[in-house]
Amino acid sequence: MFEEARGYNLNSTPPVATPELMFHARTGLKEKIDEESAKAKPDGELAGVLCAALQYFDEDFGSTLASLKSLTEQDEITFKLLWTLFPPETIVYTRSNMLQEDQLLICESVEYKELKDGSKVLMMDCRLISHDGVVLGWLGDVIKIEEFEGAKKVQELKCFPFSRHAKQDEISARLLERGKRFTELSSAAFCDYKGQTIGENTRIIINGRYKPILVHVSGRIMLDPVTFYQQNTASDLLMYDVVRKVDTSSMTDEDFLFCDHKVPGFSFRQKLWCLLAVSNTSPIVWNEDAFSKLVLEPKRRALIHTLVKSHRNANDTFDDVVSGKGRGLVGLLSGNPGVGKTLTAEVVAEVTKRPLYMLSAGELGTDIDVVEAKLDTVLEITRLWGCVLLIDEADVFLQERDIHSLQRNALVSIFLRRLEYFQGVLLLTTNRKSTIDTAFESRIHFKLHYPDLTAASRLEIWQNCLAGASAASVDVQLQDSDLQQLAEVDINGRQIKNAVACAVSVALQEKKAVTMEGVEVMLGMIANSDEDQSGAG
Repeated sequence: MFEEARGYNLNSTPPVATPELMFHARTGLKEKIDEESAKAKPDGELAGVLCAALQYFDEDFGSTLASLKSLTEQDEITFKLLWTLFPPETIVYTRSNMLQEDQLLICESVEYKELKDGSKVLMMDCRLISHDGVVLGWLGDVIKIEEFEGAKKVQELKCFPFSRHAKQDEISARLLERGKRFTELSSAAFCDYKGQTIGENTRIIINGRYKPILVHVSGRIMLDPVTFYQQNTASDLLMYDVVRKVDTSSMTDEDFLFCDHKVPGFSFRQKLWCLLAVSNTSPIVWNEDAFSKLVLEPKRRALIHTLVKSHRNANDTFDDVVSGKGRGLVGLLSGNPGVGKTLTAEVVAEVTKRPLYMLSAGELGTDIDVVEAKLDTVLEITRLWGCVLLIDEADVFLQERDIHSLQRNALVSIFLRRLEYFQGVLLLTTNRKSTIDTAFESRIHFKLHYPDLTAASRLEIWQNCLAGASAASVDVQLQDSDLQQLAEVDINGRQIKNAVACAVSVALQEKKAVTMEGVEVMLGMIANSDEDQSGAG
């Protein structure tokens, strides 16, 4: 009885059993008595001892049993008797986590504790299957139920026995599928995501830990517990260590029910390390036709396509005399804002089916030590995940060195050393045709200068953006003549994209179609914004 129970000293000599554990043993005693009585030759002495023990428990817990009888009839429980719901190894259900996701755990033991403010809680020591950043397996978790007055419905508790849930079959089926997906996502997995995540506010410390916060994330993510742990050794989000490793190939359907509802990972859009809900992940739908949407001279577009595809499929061809050197593909994109430089990087990542890590030179800073550390971190992450790396406004790293700027010379030297051994796809952007240090010339495989948009190229961008809106089931009511008129407005591609996005948002909110009038309103707002910015300058 309770041979597998954890949290109790049953293996000590002599075994130590609390009154609460003996109370939970009553059901087992009854079953043992019935089993012995059903035998052809029952052991009378054993049956007598068991009956005496059962009678003792019934007398000792008489008032508890009487109170439980009336409470059970109403499916209620009091805080004082809360412990009676949780025998060792009880499967419990909770949704009272930050992401409000269904979670099953195995409750090993419970204990009442008094807090510093005098209030009481029931501490539930539980276990579930999760990843601690090193291995996958069973690890501990603690659930606290705060003291409450009077009686409370069992199903209204923060955590209660799963056997008391009204929708056990439905939840079990859902958690079985989620558990299988959890094990698939516990090694580096590139996905789409939309929903809440758990991050940390490192400026606020509560009880010696960073304050966890909810952060909404949408876009592409990488789920990777191992890299999360390596890059965030000071994080409090991975609080517990695995105590018993699990081999996923030998997991049963029941095991999958206890898999964690969240996986550590990284949001590329927010550049945020966080815990993400398994149920909010989805496979990426790749746009195989992405290159055709790039507004660029066809021969240049075909050249980039060929280079990135060949680098993806035959990395060894980009090699150097020294092993590990020269395997990267580096491109330099120059031109004014909004002419397609960033879009080129997005398209390259799309056709090679890789993550896109976007970084501005401003994020790296100018302090030599900080830049070096941040750059090493980013390059290591992009290496591990096979990312396409975009460094925007990279002029500070590209400018020709001179004897009058020692700090800039140091930044260029740091970047050159890292670039020499970089093995992925790196795209650098600049808003001008700056003077490039001669050392970079031999390390850049291709250069593209993007001229300012013409009316014809703006027309193509308007068509692409509005076609994307139509593909998303938005009613677009613009004629060809409208698009021709819009193409004559001298704005860049990013402004066109923003105008369409805002017009679509307003149309969806008002449950109307996207019209020429609506787009013109957004263009007017963009024009006013530009005037305000130029005036402020």
